[in-house]
Amino acid sequence: MLRNAWRCCAPRQSRGLRSVAVVLLATASVAVADPPKTLQEDPAVVLAELLARTDAVAKEVSKVRGLPLKRPIPNEVIDKDELHARLVKMSSDQKSQTETAAEGLALQRWGMIPLGTDYAKLMLDVLDEQIAGYYDPETKKLSISKSAGSDREWAELVLAHELDHGLQDQSFDLHKFEDVPDTEGDSAIARHALVEGDGIALMFEVMLTRMGRPVQWTADMSAMIEKALATSGGDDKLDKAPLVVRESMIFPYREGFAFVAALRRRQPWSAVDGAFRRPPRSTEQIIHPERYLADDKPIPIAITAPASLPGYTIAQSTVWGELGFDLFLRSHGVDAVVAAEAAAGWGGDRSVVLTKAGDTRPEHAVGLARLDWDSEADAIEALEASEHALDDAVVGAAIERGQNKTRWFGVDGTVAWVERKGPSLVIAIGVPTWAADKLAVEAWTATTVKKR
Repeated sequence: MLRNAWRCCAPRQSRGLRSVAVVLLATASVAVADPPKTLQEDPAVVLAELLARTDAVAKEVSKVRGLPLKRPIPNEVIDKDELHARLVKMSSDQKSQTETAAEGLALQRWGMIPLGTDYAKLMLDVLDEQIAGYYDPETKKLSISKSAGSDREWAELVLAHELDHGLQDQSFDLHKFEDVPDTEGDSAIARHALVEGDGIALMFEVMLTRMGRPVQWTADMSAMIEKALATSGGDDKLDKAPLVVRESMIFPYREGFAFVAALRRRQPWSAVDGAFRRPPRSTEQIIHPERYLADDKPIPIAITAPASLPGYTIAQSTVWGELGFDLFLRSHGVDAVVAAEAAAGWGGDRSVVLTKAGDTRPEHAVGLARLDWDSEADAIEALEASEHALDDAVVGAAIERGQNKTRWFGVDGTVAWVERKGPSLVIAIGVPTWAADKLAVEAWTATTVKKR
């Protein structure tokens, strides 16, 4: 759904453009024992002392993680103003602006964020608040926010997390690893989940090792940490952001951690190294590690601009994946358990948003998605959930309800529908009435599906 991050980041302690993706992590309270209370310390002193030990901590992380430290990793402390300036600079280049605008357009068209949302500002505000540190694969330097120094234990873990990214980069070239085509959003999130899940697991392994506790990635231990990676329902900007933003930003940390923990439960860190060499292909593989181990390949789907919409071109094309379809459903009021069950069995998809020349308003755009499932039974379940979602997404009324197709007529004069044929679904929204009948037929021929 949201593409992978700006940089390899550690979230700030309270919670968790190419946009940036960050989340938060409750730390010591999740460990097997509560840390002792400490006196209030000067953050600048804490960070100065910590960074003076960077080389020693890097060796510690290298030993725990099992990755060689090939060369020292430079570091720096930055304040909030400098962090903001860097975020603005990263989001202001033409490529980032284009991608962010296209993503914001799509999320509004599919009703996952409100119409009129300044998506670029929303992301910048959230990231501004959430980042505690980051490692930059281009400069090979890690940066820690001054805010991390307010808690010594947390600052130690932020440093360990970023040093782990530095070691990943030295062994696997993170810039190349996360260089995924803009049209493959699901694959990009899956790779980013491996990177951040590795960093989160490393943080806890360092913590437990320092406490002299055995490192046992039991299901109970993993569940406890995953729970801490959920949003708190608090008052910060991430908690107040639309569900699709919150969950997409948290996913690489929470489900990425669960994926790495599943590998570590029975295997050494070398199994995680193997995942960098054979990356997870989809968020489905992250959510269901057994699908990764079986190398369950997604079904590639392509959509061309339909002839029934003359003058329209594809403004955004991506793969939703299991995560994206789940969030589409949940954004429109489908219960989280029902949405997860409906998204399971995902086989592959392609989602596009089309706009008319000179008109990029999301309310005038057309959304078209083709989704394939592992079985017809899975597709029927997805159809029923999609009908509930579109009942919410379309301001209007259903004008046709059949066994395999439901259509809605919106008060804005557009048509939407979901239709199933065998294990496949087509979902359309915002279609002009003059094009609806022809597009309903062409939607099935404008898609190219290559079976696994």
